[in-house]
Amino acid sequence: MLYTGSVDTIAAVSVKKSTAMKHSLLGFLSLALLAGCYVGFGVLLMIIAAAPVAAINPGIGKIIGGAVFPVALILVVMAGAELFTGYNMVMLGGTLRGTVPLSDALTTWFWTYLGNLCGSILFAWLIYMSGVFAPDPWHAFLNKVATYKMNAPWLELFFRGIICNWLVCLGVWSAARCTSDSGKILMCWWCLFIFVTCGMEHSVANMTLLSIANMLPHGPEISWGKMFGCNLFPVTLGNIVGGGFFVGFLYWFATYMDERGAKRLESIKGGSGSAGLPRAGGSPEEIKDVKVKMKS
Repeated sequence: MLYTGSVDTIAAVSVKKSTAMKHSLLGFLSLALLAGCYVGFGVLLMIIAAAPVAAINPGIGKIIGGAVFPVALILVVMAGAELFTGYNMVMLGGTLRGTVPLSDALTTWFWTYLGNLCGSILFAWLIYMSGVFAPDPWHAFLNKVATYKMNAPWLELFFRGIICNWLVCLGVWSAARCTSDSGKILMCWWCLFIFVTCGMEHSVANMTLLSIANMLPHGPEISWGKMFGCNLFPVTLGNIVGGGFFVGFLYWFATYMDERGAKRLESIKGGSGSAGLPRAGGSPEEIKDVKVKMKS
């Protein structure tokens, strides 16, 4: 069947994650905290690498940032951690497949989001204390990016969030279909390279980046209130739609329709479609009778 194996794999993962959360919420939260930190490593590397170049050539700076940021998802996938944006696809896919109830999916989303937020703020504080972004061009670059993210139009951020997590979950989906570690890494890299280079919005990455901007010296255009209300809220909603609908729902729907069509075809073949034909292994007399009927 069309993508049945992949859809069932995602559904099985949703059961595994839901069960792990119920067995030990504290353990589950610790893995969600790690995911926030792992994404923070990607943000750290992106700013360190892109800021000096972006001041001279913004286009090349975006390409460099896009080339190094994918380490974030690669760490989550290969080391193991619980990332909210990936769960938008996984848990909705499990709900549609009937392996987990919607209440479990929503609960898992809540706790992974909270854990990712705690990990992101913790990592942001570590970066702030390290002083790596205190001098320019890194401080100026960070303030410029954060100012835009906290003051951009709400609808624009929402749609950028959709495109972003469509790509992130496409990376997770593709990695799940790969049999080699090199294939998983390559698919994660390409999908994240696209979203970062094109300036899309990822809620968990923004948790780290905007938290660092709030901790460093800044103007009134940057604040904790704007971080949550003007950026994370619309971006998070967009991420849910992007990962949940464009990957989780559409692949489930394609598989569901394929399976439904196959069952309908089976019922036709097993019904009137075989009427009048001799049974397998029928006697010569039966075959002769059928031939006579067909001629008449």
